[in-house]
Amino acid sequence: MPVIKIHKNSKVRLVMDAGLDDNDKQITKYKTLDKARSGAEDQALLDIAKNIASLQKHSLRDIVKQEEYTLIEE
Repeated sequence: MPVIKIHKNSKVRLVMDAGLDDNDKQITKYKTLDKARSGAEDQALLDIAKNIASLQKHSLRDIVKQEEYTLIEE
C-alpha cells in the first residue's frame, strides 16, 4: 500500500554554545521555536533564528529545521 505523508509541524532549533563546565566538557543550550509556518521560506526562518539568537546570552552554534509528518497508509 502507498504511504501518505501529512505535514504535522515545523520547528526551528537554535543550538548555542554555553561554554565549558568544571570538567572542561562543552555545555550546549537549546531554544526551540515551535509551530513555524509550513509555507515559510528557509531564508525567512534563518533570518528569524539569527535575530532571536542575537538576543540570547550564549553564542549561536547551529540552526536546525525539524519537520514532523504523520504517515498513514492509503
